[in-house]
Amino acid sequence: MKQLSEGFRSVMLDKLDAGLMRGTLSRRKFIQWSLALGVSMQAAAALADTLDAARANQDERAANVPAEFDVVICGAGTSGCTLAGRLAEAGLSVALIEAGDWDNAPSILDPGQWFMNLGTERDWGDIAAPTDSVNGRAIASHMGHAVGGGSSINATIWVRPPRADLDGWAEIAGDAGWGYDAALKIFRDKIENWQGAASALRGKGGKVWVQEAANPPAIAPALLAAAANLGLPAMADLNGEREEGIGGFALMNQIIREGRRVNMAQAYLYPVINRPNITVLTKTQVTGLVIDGGRVVGVKAIRNGGEITLRAAREVVLSAGAIRTPQILMLSGIGDSEHLAEHGIASVLHAPEVGANFHDHILHGGCIWESPEPVAIANSAANASGFWKSDPALDRPDMNIVQIELPYASDVIGKEYAPPGQAWALCAGLVDPKSRGTVRLASSNPLAKPIVTANFLSDPQDVKSQMAAIDLCRQLGNDAAFAPYRTREVVPGKDLDLAAKAEFVKNGATTFFHQVGTARMGKEDSAVVGADLKVKGIEGLRIVDGSIMPRIVTCATMATCVMIGERGADLVLG
Repeated sequence: MKQLSEGFRSVMLDKLDAGLMRGTLSRRKFIQWSLALGVSMQAAAALADTLDAARANQDERAANVPAEFDVVICGAGTSGCTLAGRLAEAGLSVALIEAGDWDNAPSILDPGQWFMNLGTERDWGDIAAPTDSVNGRAIASHMGHAVGGGSSINATIWVRPPRADLDGWAEIAGDAGWGYDAALKIFRDKIENWQGAASALRGKGGKVWVQEAANPPAIAPALLAAAANLGLPAMADLNGEREEGIGGFALMNQIIREGRRVNMAQAYLYPVINRPNITVLTKTQVTGLVIDGGRVVGVKAIRNGGEITLRAAREVVLSAGAIRTPQILMLSGIGDSEHLAEHGIASVLHAPEVGANFHDHILHGGCIWESPEPVAIANSAANASGFWKSDPALDRPDMNIVQIELPYASDVIGKEYAPPGQAWALCAGLVDPKSRGTVRLASSNPLAKPIVTANFLSDPQDVKSQMAAIDLCRQLGNDAAFAPYRTREVVPGKDLDLAAKAEFVKNGATTFFHQVGTARMGKEDSAVVGADLKVKGIEGLRIVDGSIMPRIVTCATMATCVMIGERGADLVLG
């Protein structure tokens, strides 16, 4: 076939998956066209099989939605799919409501195309408001808007949190069930289907396929060699030993199997989707909670242009993420009463912490080197990583160095330095930020996007830690281990004084899209949820997603959100 432009290829792939879902395109024709457009036979056939089963079952469910379920779950993201799968498997009747569409787009299936989902209908399209702390820049805050949520559009990286993170949660929540030892048992006994070497710290036979980066390009192990040259630990596995020590560098763990993304819908939802006790409603946006006498008894949602109500006999669970979960609460009268009054919303429960404590990991874009040869790209274009402390006195690493096989740069850095296409980056990640922001309503219209004021880098310590991470990136990238892959350092290309380095930090700030904290867990009355994830001050409502994190884990959040879903299922079933 004549080579297609990337734009045309993307459009055609979207048309194909839409045709298959509508039933206007045969399975055979779908596979033929997918092959022609560069999707593997195995991937195309697997996607077709999955969608055939899902559509046949769920089209019938959506046409005849029961009036009441045991549990109604709002949001089919990473935690929501985990929770729904577990509850349906246990025999409860479950409604799973998702504002986005099915996870059938080839750009979801192919991990190498993950960034093509950003800014499309598979992304909520949130943008953090400009603040002086990032030189007035509005920074994208992407979140999954499809079945599978973030696990459908992220870079597939599977990293488990260190002991200090979760033991800190246990202390904040007053419950050892949130501690590291309890979480390790969940990861090992329930979640992981680890494909690497056997270890007492890794799980085999769980629901989530996890493997080390397959056939990584030579530039990936070069990072490990550079780390070793600097006296930093280079490990055989990014998970396990690193969690219990001081940090280290290794090849990535990824949720990729035979070149195909294995998101949490595939891991948890699709194995039970043909059961009669689960109904998945896509393109259905929750607009508020139904509250009767201090108890949440259902949800209101918009579907096919009209409003529907779903009732829950046992409880409603919000799994809509750190931006939509607080929005739904506030639209329903649960939040800061003064803020609600500004939008004409009657207060049901004064809960000023709803929407507070917003925070996210910072990904700096970036430190970039030109390559003498085209840079090989594999998997999700990021295949090696490391965690280290900017200060030895810290109880956990606050820096995450990520090797990216592309010249990753922020808008400002890209314009200022104009890095060549034949280049690679080491990106400085800040994974223990001190800065905190808010999510607030823009209006009482449930379809209006909320206002995200992230306040990135507003705490001076974050700028200081990020500068240390950039220094480490430059030391690593200029090490002898990278000599075969380096002709020159393009960005920043020279030592910067303190003031210039601070500006470089602010101008290069982007995020990992790991939003958390806006319905935080804690034992004090002011916390939004307790250790049981029940919303304090009201009955029949639980929150199971990353918004409950009192303090962000110092790693990619996907694995932790699966653990939250598993723990949430145990609590619901308890």
